[in-house]
Amino acid sequence: MLEENDSLAHMMTEVAAPRSIVEISKRVESELLQFLTTEHTRWSLIDPDFALPIDALRRFVISGGKRLRPAFCYWTAVGMGADSGDPVLMRALMGLELLHTFALIHDDLMDRSDVRRGEPSVHTAFASQHRQEALRGSSVQYGDSMAILVGDLAFAYADQMLIDANRRARQLYAELKLEVNLGQSLDVSGSFASGTTLAKAERIALYKSGKYTVERPMHIGAALADAYFASTEAVTHFAVPLGMAFQLRDDILGVFGQTERTKKPVGDDLREGKQTLLIGLACQMCSSTERTLFEGLFGRDDLSGSEVEALQEMIAHTGALRAMEDRIDQLFLRSMQALDELALTQEARVALGEMAGFVVDRLN
Repeated sequence: MLEENDSLAHMMTEVAAPRSIVEISKRVESELLQFLTTEHTRWSLIDPDFALPIDALRRFVISGGKRLRPAFCYWTAVGMGADSGDPVLMRALMGLELLHTFALIHDDLMDRSDVRRGEPSVHTAFASQHRQEALRGSSVQYGDSMAILVGDLAFAYADQMLIDANRRARQLYAELKLEVNLGQSLDVSGSFASGTTLAKAERIALYKSGKYTVERPMHIGAALADAYFASTEAVTHFAVPLGMAFQLRDDILGVFGQTERTKKPVGDDLREGKQTLLIGLACQMCSSTERTLFEGLFGRDDLSGSEVEALQEMIAHTGALRAMEDRIDQLFLRSMQALDELALTQEARVALGEMAGFVVDRLN
């Protein structure tokens, strides 16, 4: 069993993204920039102001991101026989990244997060532009409205990218969109509730991010290789535990992550009142004194640095952090055992194994 400080020390070890992610990320980014530059030119000829949301979307795309969803889709598709140079595959990868962009822009707005990837979030950037140019009306309303539209633009472009994919891939993509939307709705309602069950917290983790990050992109990849029906069960056995481990790591980073790595304020999830599995476990395992501290601070958007530290110490002291690390280890082991079930090329198997190790040990 890990000690409290061992759990925290685990998060201090830098883990570099493997080549299997980096190479796909670069290709997807290059194709997206080329596409958005063409769109910028096309729409600016009609009205220069059409450039505003497209510029904002382009800036977001080049601001960073791991592009995990395209990478999981790519290695599944190619590993099951798809042509790595197929333009239909590349556009599907671009669509998955644009859909994720939409989700992040709207997520920042719902959470009132001012920072994303070390830069002002989209709604914050537009609100700043409003103030700098002394525009009419409310800067907050302007920023929020433009962020909704930029997110919707990413969503529309994402749909456009899947037009030429086969029917099964389009059906799976449609299901992915429903799952992430409904999962996010559970997350939002949970943040406003006075408490939540561990079962509900686990369902949020599964649908908000777990299935959306690994399982559905891999299913789409299998469909693009015309191998969906032959591989769907094996893909799920690998992907679902890994997707859950990914989200549980995300929950830990939302409480304990360091700003220089996550590019977000320390303890963001504590201020937002996120009802994660980590928080649910801490509440279940804490003493009455610790619960009083928690109830007095959790979900307050004005938490000071020392109050964040107090909550961090309380969560670690209950043993919830250690339990989460153990759960992540167990989920990772299940996923690795299932990797052998997948009918893949050796290169794809190695790539997916590397990616799995990265997503459970990442620091941002």
